[in-house]
Amino acid sequence: MNQSAAPPRSASGIAFRPAAEPRPAADALRLRNAELLAENARLTEAVAARDAFLIIAAHELRSPMTPIIGRIFMLRRQLRQDATAAEQIDQNLEQIEWLTTLFVKRATLLLDASRIASGKLRLDRVAVDICDVARTVARTFRPLGQDAGSQLRLELPEHGLTVMGDPLSVEEILDNLVSNAIKHAAGTPIVLRISEDAAVGVARISVADGGSGISPEDHARIFERFERAVPMGQHTSGFGVGLWIVKRLTEAMDGAFDVTSTPGAGSVFSVSLPTGPTGART
Repeated sequence: MNQSAAPPRSASGIAFRPAAEPRPAADALRLRNAELLAENARLTEAVAARDAFLIIAAHELRSPMTPIIGRIFMLRRQLRQDATAAEQIDQNLEQIEWLTTLFVKRATLLLDASRIASGKLRLDRVAVDICDVARTVARTFRPLGQDAGSQLRLELPEHGLTVMGDPLSVEEILDNLVSNAIKHAAGTPIVLRISEDAAVGVARISVADGGSGISPEDHARIFERFERAVPMGQHTSGFGVGLWIVKRLTEAMDGAFDVTSTPGAGSVFSVSLPTGPTGART
């Protein structure tokens, strides 16, 4: 009777069998599983980006509404107490108009914030007078600073200074830095300073405060999304996205963002942006 050849055996008598060749169906299944895992990761990332965008939207759109509501309350109280207070009412209406404009600007900026969350931020860059932007931001936030007990001082170069950037993003950077200082360093002086480092072709924007400062281990963390460095026992509003937005917008304009701080001795947040052509200065 014919029998098939027996498989080879080792010295101990254990038979060796050649490994079975991978079946095409098994290969196809493994490939499909890998594709499904990749798709799941992509969808998870998309959902995370959407959720981040919604939280940023709540933060950015809520910020201008608080002073608007406050101004309306003051107007109603003035009307009840003195119907002839026309000049004060006109000044408050002017402030409400500006804050409403700010609200519209931030709503527009959310289109860019969504690109930040998805990693697809692209900004067009033009010549922007950074000194004019600083004056506008200082004028806007001085009343809020006064309410918080903080004097906002503006230090500008004698000549105008132009940076190459997206106008709305440059303004948003200064807005966030100043509002962050008022929020976390209430009751202390705040200095918004613009200077030029001609040797390297950048404008330096800094906001210095006399607040509680930031510990060294928190310096990197505060630039992450949803992170804040708030001393124990201190409560502040916000979702911790302001500095994250500043960092991403700065990097998108080929700039740099940094912080120097000593616990108990205040903080200085600094942004450097490329300057424009000398002929563009005013």
